[in-house]
Amino acid sequence: MSTHQHKRLVQTHRWQTEVLPRLIRPYMGLLRQTSNLRHEVNRVEKACTCMNVPRSLPVVIVRFSKLERIELSICACQPAAVQLVEQGFFPCAPMHPTLAVDIRVLDFDPLRRRFGNALQWYNSLQNLTVEFVDSVLPFHARDEVPTHLSRPTEYLRARCPLCFGGETQRKSDFNAIVCINACFTQKHNKGPYKDPPRQHPKTVFLPEAEVKRWEDIVARARPPMKAKEPAAREVREDGYETSLKVPNSVLDACEQSFTAADGSREKASTQFFDSTALMAMLCRHDRVLWIVNMTSPGERQHYAFALIDQLFKSLPSMFTVGLLYDIGCSIHCSCVKWGFLDQYLDRMTFAISVFHAYGHGWPCQCVYHPRKCEGFGLSDGEGCERFWHSISKLIAYLRVCGHYTRLYTLDAQVQYADRVSLVGLGDWLARKWRITQAKHREADMEVINSGRDAQYLREQWKEQARDTLRDRISALEDTVTNVDSEVYEVAEAEEKLPDLREKLSSLQARLLRQEQTLGVAGRSQYRHLVTSPFVGLRMNAHALKIRLRNRLTSRKFERDRIERSFRRQQYNDRKVRTHTEDAVKRRDPGIQSLARQYNNLCKKMKELVDLRRAPQNALVPQQIPMKELFNLDVDDVIWQDVGLDDTADHENPPAWLTDEDVRSGIKGILLRDRCDEEMKRLEYECFALRSWFHEEWSVVNDCIEATTHPDLMYQLEQRKRDLIRLCVIWRRALQPIPLLQDISDWGPSALELDEIERELAEEKVDICEEKEEDKEYVETEDEFSDFDDDDLDIGLVERLDALEEGIDQVDDFVDDE
Repeated sequence: MSTHQHKRLVQTHRWQTEVLPRLIRPYMGLLRQTSNLRHEVNRVEKACTCMNVPRSLPVVIVRFSKLERIELSICACQPAAVQLVEQGFFPCAPMHPTLAVDIRVLDFDPLRRRFGNALQWYNSLQNLTVEFVDSVLPFHARDEVPTHLSRPTEYLRARCPLCFGGETQRKSDFNAIVCINACFTQKHNKGPYKDPPRQHPKTVFLPEAEVKRWEDIVARARPPMKAKEPAAREVREDGYETSLKVPNSVLDACEQSFTAADGSREKASTQFFDSTALMAMLCRHDRVLWIVNMTSPGERQHYAFALIDQLFKSLPSMFTVGLLYDIGCSIHCSCVKWGFLDQYLDRMTFAISVFHAYGHGWPCQCVYHPRKCEGFGLSDGEGCERFWHSISKLIAYLRVCGHYTRLYTLDAQVQYADRVSLVGLGDWLARKWRITQAKHREADMEVINSGRDAQYLREQWKEQARDTLRDRISALEDTVTNVDSEVYEVAEAEEKLPDLREKLSSLQARLLRQEQTLGVAGRSQYRHLVTSPFVGLRMNAHALKIRLRNRLTSRKFERDRIERSFRRQQYNDRKVRTHTEDAVKRRDPGIQSLARQYNNLCKKMKELVDLRRAPQNALVPQQIPMKELFNLDVDDVIWQDVGLDDTADHENPPAWLTDEDVRSGIKGILLRDRCDEEMKRLEYECFALRSWFHEEWSVVNDCIEATTHPDLMYQLEQRKRDLIRLCVIWRRALQPIPLLQDISDWGPSALELDEIERELAEEKVDICEEKEEDKEYVETEDEFSDFDDDDLDIGLVERLDALEEGIDQVDDFVDDE
C-alpha cells in the first residue's frame, strides 16, 4: 500500500469514528444559534478543562469574499474540528487542519480539492445529524427485523408512506405493488484498489453477504446450464409446469426473446468492470425500496430473489404483494420449478411490465399482463426505468469514482429523490385520480356500445383465455418460421445434417401420433381440409403472421436500445446507436411488405367465404391496420389470431371469436375493472397518507414535549415545521378527490396551517416575479442556445480536471493528518 493510500485510510477512519460523531451536537447548536445559517454566529471563548498544554494551530478560513487566517488553541477537550464547527467553519482534515471553509460556502457550491474534501465530510455530518434526530423519535429507531411483525418495518414505512404507511389488513387485491429492473449502464471501472469504506446512514443497498447467500442457494438448487447449439436442442413435449397457467413452449419463447432471462449472456465485461450493473426494487410510486450492486456479467435471478426475500422479511405475514418485472413469467417459473421463495408464493402475484410486454407471446400476456391480471389496477411497472433516467446524469462520474464513493453518491441521490417525491405525493394521487376517471368513462362507453352485460363479457374473456392457454404443439410454429434458416444451414454445414434429420423425424413422429388420435371420421375430415384452398391460405396467413410478429418484436427490442440510450455517450456508443437506427430503418420496408402480404391473404380468404368455398363457420381474419403496425399494444390485431386456427370451424364458435362487438366489450370491461381497482387503491393510499402523517405528527410533538436539550429541540421544531408544510401542500393537492372532502383533521391547528399557507403564497409570488424578470433576457440567452454542454467531450474534461488537480497537489501545501 502506498503512503497516499495509507493516509486516506487513516483519515477516513478518524472522520467516521472520532470526529463526525463528536461534531453532531456542535453542528445542531450552530444551526439553532444562526437559524439554519441565516445569521452570523456569536463566538464564545471556552475554558480548557483537560489541564493539558494547548497547541497553537494557524488555519486559513475560506469565506465568500476573502481568505483570512486565524489562530486556534487546541487541546484534548477542545479539538480543532469542534472549535471550527462551533464558529461556522468546516475543516478539510480531521485532526490538524490548515484550511477550513465557511459552511455557508459549502452549502452554496462544492469547490475543488480540499474544499471538496471538506464538503464530502460536511455532507456526512448532515446525514448523521438527520439520523441522530430520527433515532430520538421512538418509531424511527433502526430495528432488527423481528420474527413476527404486525405491520411493515419502520424502514419500509419511511420508504413509502402510501404503500406501507396505512393499515395492513388484507384487502381483496394486493397490499402493495412493486417493480424490479436492472440497468447495465450504471457500471464501475475496475481499479487496482478500492477507496476507504464509507456507508450512508440511510443506505438502500442490500449487504453483499445477503446477495452472496442467495447466489449460493440458487447454485445448489439449480444445476448450471450447458450451452447447446440451437439445432441440437431437444424439442420437448409441450405441457405445464405444475401450478403455472402458461404452457412450457410459451415460456421458452419468452426466455429466448429477453436477454434478461438469459443469465449466462454477457452484458458487461467483468474484465474491465468490478460492478457491472444495478438492480433496484421500487414501489408503484417510483420510490426506491432497495438496490443491489451487481457484479456478474449477466442479469442473474439470484439478485431478484435477494430483493424479494428482503421485502417479505420486512412485512407482516398477512401482507400480499404484486410484483412487476420484465421477465416476471420466467422468474415465476423458476420459483415454482426449483422451490425458490416457496414460503412467499401464496402471498405474491407475478406480472410483466407494460412497456416491455411486446417481448412476450399472447398466451403469456393473457396471464401476466397487468391490464389482464386482476389486482394491478393501472400500475405499469416502469418505475425503475424512470429512476434510471433520473440518475443517468451520474453515469460518467460513477464510472470512474471510488467504489464506496459510488455507493454513497447513489444513496445521497436516492435520499434527494425521496424528499422531492414526498412533497409531490399529493399531486401524484390527484393526477392518477383524474387519469383513472377519464379511462373509466372510456371503458364504460365501450361496454355500453357492445350491447352485452358485464358478467357476460367477463365469462367470454375467461373462455378466450382458456382457449388461448390450452396445451398445443407450439413447436410447430418454430418449424414454420425457421424452415428457411435450417435449409440454409443444411446447405452450408453438412455436419449439422444428422441433427436436423433427427429433429425432422421427431416432428414427423409427433404429427403421426396426432393423426392417429383423430379416428376414422376425423381422418376423413382431415384429408378433405388438407386439399381445401381456404385452409391452405389460412395456414400461410398464420405462418406469415407469426413471422411478422417476430419481426416486429425484434424491431421493438432494437428501438428500445435506442430509446434507452442516454446522452453524453462515448464515441463508440454513439456509433452503435447510429448503426442500430440505420438498421431499423432499412428493415422497416420489409416488415411493411409482410403486413401487406398478410392483408392480401385475408382478402383472398374473404373472397372464398363469400363464394362459399370455405369450411362451415369459417372466419375471415382481421387485417392489420398499417398505421398501427409498429405500436405493438396489448390489444392490437397483431396479437389476435382470430380466424387463423380451426376453433371457428366448430358448429358453435364462441362469441369472443365471431362477434367484433364482444371483443370490443371484453377490452372495455377489462379496462373498467382495472380502473375500479385503481380507484380503490387510490382511496386506500389517500387514507394511508393521512394515517402516516397523523402518526408522524404525534411522535414529533411527543418528543418535543419530552425534550429539554435546546439544540435537539430546535431540530424537532424544524421537523414539525416541515410536516406542517407537507400537510398544507397535500391538502391543497387532494381537494379534487371527493372521498377526502369530509376529512379535515390532519393534526396541525388552523393557526399553524394559515402561517405556512402565507409563506407558500409569498414564495409563489417571488417565483412569478423571477419568471417575469427572466423574460427580459430570453433574446440574450437565445444567442447561446446553439451551444449544448452535453456535446462536450466528458473524457477530455475529466482528464483536464485530473491534470489541474495534479498541479494543485504540487503547488498547495499538504494538510497534516
